[in-house]
Amino acid sequence: MNLAELLTYADIGQIHKIIDSYQCQCDRHSKTEMIQQLIFTVFNNKNLQNFFLELTETEYIYLQLLYLDSKNKYTIEDLLAKGKQAVALTNSTAKPRELVLTALKNGWIFAGVGSQHKLTYLVPQDFRDKVLQLLKELILPALQIKNVISYYREESNLAVGDLGNLLKHLQKEEVMLTNEGYIYKRQLQGILKKLLVNEEPVKVLAWRFGYGRRYNEYPDRFSLLYDYAYYHNLLIEDQRGYLLVTPKGEKLLNNPRNPEMDFKLYQFWVRLYKNTIPYLQHVLRLIDLVAESNWIEINSLEKQLLVWINQHYYETKEQVFRERIVKMLVHLGAAQIGNESNSTYLRLTDAGHTWINGFDNFTVKKIELQ
Repeated sequence: MNLAELLTYADIGQIHKIIDSYQCQCDRHSKTEMIQQLIFTVFNNKNLQNFFLELTETEYIYLQLLYLDSKNKYTIEDLLAKGKQAVALTNSTAKPRELVLTALKNGWIFAGVGSQHKLTYLVPQDFRDKVLQLLKELILPALQIKNVISYYREESNLAVGDLGNLLKHLQKEEVMLTNEGYIYKRQLQGILKKLLVNEEPVKVLAWRFGYGRRYNEYPDRFSLLYDYAYYHNLLIEDQRGYLLVTPKGEKLLNNPRNPEMDFKLYQFWVRLYKNTIPYLQHVLRLIDLVAESNWIEINSLEKQLLVWINQHYYETKEQVFRERIVKMLVHLGAAQIGNESNSTYLRLTDAGHTWINGFDNFTVKKIELQ
């Protein structure tokens, strides 16, 4: 529902609070006039921008948590959980319940009745669209932007191609596993050489975990492809210690160009990596806001997004952003990366923009591979 509809059904008490928040001058005895004045005020760019500037950091993050999410309604438990997240992200002493009340008095959410007559809170869709557009306009001036990059790299369709190359190799070659369940390094090198995107085996036994079942021993991109194939039963690690293609994997090879496969790989990556990067979806939505049609310099983009990223034990926030998000977006064909004047730039592909907005990132379950 849009803002005007929600205001029409809202009780007069909430409307008065919203009027006070936006300091609207109107006849408080006329609900129609109050609604008209509120619509005029909140959809005015200058008014809304000034209102944003008066928010605390925690309130600003809470608004983004509500509106970057694709949900159009929340339970009170959802709202309190997001309040706790906003408090944690900003190291604030604010109370989550106070943030919920702030959202109500600012018209970010409206109380309504959901299924089974349970109280639910609705998001005004047109106001969310307006807020996200303004958020984009506020972030862009802090970024270094180019319209054209002379040289860039794109890996569209290559991940799916290499998934097929892995399965083809297993069809033709006998691949044995160590006692720990990993491909022997010599055989792994042979497989990696057959892939369209070059990766080197993990040379130093580093402290690698958090991004997949075989991430400890396999390089990043190959680890993702392997885990996808394992999770979807395209290959199996049999009891004799061999790695084999399954009938499902054989069927995939017989129908190699499934247009959904690239998207499915992207979905799998989001579900797998959100275990370690809890706000991955929010980072992706913000990247989509600014980099859908612009080349954005990586350093300037990183500064805007680090608030959403946690250090992962041995990895800094910057490493998580560059290695686990940016690099994998490129590997999946969701983004292009280029260089200009000794700086690195990122832009989403058309497919990446579609994928980020094409499924409910925020409600899909995490994938936890043992």
